[in-house]
Amino acid sequence: HGMGAAAAIGMSGIDMALWDIRAKAVGWPLYRLLGGSSRAIPAYAGGISLGYQPPQELVSEARALAARGFRALKLRVGDTWRADIERVQAVRAALGEDIDLLVDANTNYSVADVRRVMPAYDELRVGWLEEPFPPHDARSYCLAARLGSTPLAAGENHYTRFEFQRIVEDRSITILQPDLSKTGGISEGLRIAALGSAWKLPVNPHTSATGLNMAATVHFLASIDNGGYYEADVAKENLFRDELTTPTYEFGADGCVRPLERPGIGVEVNEDFIRLHPVIEGPGYV
Repeated sequence: HGMGAAAAIGMSGIDMALWDIRAKAVGWPLYRLLGGSSRAIPAYAGGISLGYQPPQELVSEARALAARGFRALKLRVGDTWRADIERVQAVRAALGEDIDLLVDANTNYSVADVRRVMPAYDELRVGWLEEPFPPHDARSYCLAARLGSTPLAAGENHYTRFEFQRIVEDRSITILQPDLSKTGGISEGLRIAALGSAWKLPVNPHTSATGLNMAATVHFLASIDNGGYYEADVAKENLFRDELTTPTYEFGADGCVRPLERPGIGVEVNEDFIRLHPVIEGPGYV
């Protein structure tokens, strides 16, 4: 993940906790302390879901999410370029033009792969191609940006505003996706949003996979002027969403989320859950 990642993740948790304390001290929800307002924030169905199923199974899952109110879905790509195109084509044909389709390659593409898929993504009006390459591979991002009109998105594995400065100045990645639990917390997220705002770049944060990060991200989006989609985790099972904290936000039939009105971030941590699931030394998904 690059130099300093562990320190940035640790700093993120401390920063988020301090903002929670500060908002609770004045009895306000966090968005209000940050100067925001309680407003509807469009959400897309994402998280750890919508993967490499056969096209018709994927279509069934996508239809169910659209029926719940989502007006945007993010599909997993990075399997094979032919299978990726087939799946996106199937979902677009089934759901029509009223649903915004986004795709995420999870760093599993080569430049040659992007050259093959980009014409189809352009034709299918894909909203963005997320993380086709690892975060440090700036040259591949620059090459890929010339291959079509589908915007490139990245940021969940970029740390602090200093790595985002490189993204912005390269002009290849035009959708910024900081993760508040990784990039330095709410304080650093606000700095990144301000940096993006100066270049008229939207911020669509990465949110999975904990209830704390999900709740904080809604407040963050309600407090910046260049906020885009909220990433709603629609995975069938996620204990860090369902058991670690109390419910994280309000989701409406309009496909939008709204920040909680309780003081601070608005959630309480189930410390019994933490005690039952102690940290295990070794690699893991964050």
